[in-house]
Amino acid sequence: MTFATRALPLDPRALAARVDAGRPALLASRAQMASLDNQALADLYRRFGPALHRRALSLLGDEQEALDVTQESFLALMTASGSLRGGASPFTVLYQIATFKAVDRLRRRSRWAGVLSEVAYDEDASWPQASAGESDARRVDAARDLAILTQGEKPQVLTAALLYFVEGYTTEEIGQTLDLSRKTVGKLLARFAQRARDRSKRLKEGQAA
Repeated sequence: MTFATRALPLDPRALAARVDAGRPALLASRAQMASLDNQALADLYRRFGPALHRRALSLLGDEQEALDVTQESFLALMTASGSLRGGASPFTVLYQIATFKAVDRLRRRSRWAGVLSEVAYDEDASWPQASAGESDARRVDAARDLAILTQGEKPQVLTAALLYFVEGYTTEEIGQTLDLSRKTVGKLLARFAQRARDRSKRLKEGQAA
């Protein structure tokens, strides 16, 4: 998989300097840093920074916010837990972190629209997408609803849910993006859908009160 290499405002060396400045607070021990030095981080930034920036921009619609999320994602990689990293590729981990952070920002300014009030997962069908004429507006509302419904969810679950319910990915495509089997993706989505229906019910009851 290749990505465009459009230059970002933050130079990789500047990112490394920020890591050095914050190292005492970010890392509890030298062992945590052993697998990712400044040069490795700079290399990852050159390879994946533009793709993460585009990802954040597609969700937030603001260049500066997208840049902030991109920078924060690389810094967060320094302290990513073993459970988040697992056997996933660096890009997969960064993609989850960037999506999580962008949706968190989106959540802060979102109000429940009810577009995803009847979330359900069907392993034999993709989530229905809006027609071309209403796709942009519906996608915005769906993303905002999803941001609210995913509060407290882990980055992997949040990312899978966003890809499926908002962006129209198939479970196979989600699996390829997140380094997961199609079966695992299905289980994640089915469990999330149940929690999301319970949450949306409470949201509707709150609006009616």
